[in-house]
Amino acid sequence: MQERIPSSKVIYMRRTGEYGVENYKLMDTFKKWMKENNLYDEDTVIYAIPMDNPEIVKPCQCRYDVCINQPQNHTFELNQVQRRELEGGNYLTFLIPHTTNAVKTAWKMCFSELEKLGYLLDKSRPVMERYRKTLVDRHYCELCIPIL
Repeated sequence: MQERIPSSKVIYMRRTGEYGVENYKLMDTFKKWMKENNLYDEDTVIYAIPMDNPEIVKPCQCRYDVCINQPQNHTFELNQVQRRELEGGNYLTFLIPHTTNAVKTAWKMCFSELEKLGYLLDKSRPVMERYRKTLVDRHYCELCIPIL
């Protein structure tokens, strides 16, 4: 499905290092922080964003962010999270099973699928994994590919 994701202010946690198991730990830490700050509910949408291509950037320098839109009228300590702007734009979104294998397969196949469907990758923006609680509860998530 093609969609436009709007730019937004987000709060996020970041880790730097090789992508893999540590990313899952960061997601767990972020979700725990969200629950402690009453930010985790039925409307929760978490983005997981690998900021660097490990084929270009040394794996030990790859950045990985997990974030949510900055809540309105909510105060919290910024000692564990940071704020930034999440650049929006046009995306091709794939609905995939929320399993490790399905996500890995989607990452391997998404670029060739993009080409088959006649879209061009926008290399200026990162690919994002999107975890809407309503979908995750049904064992699905989304892979959002930036397109021109």
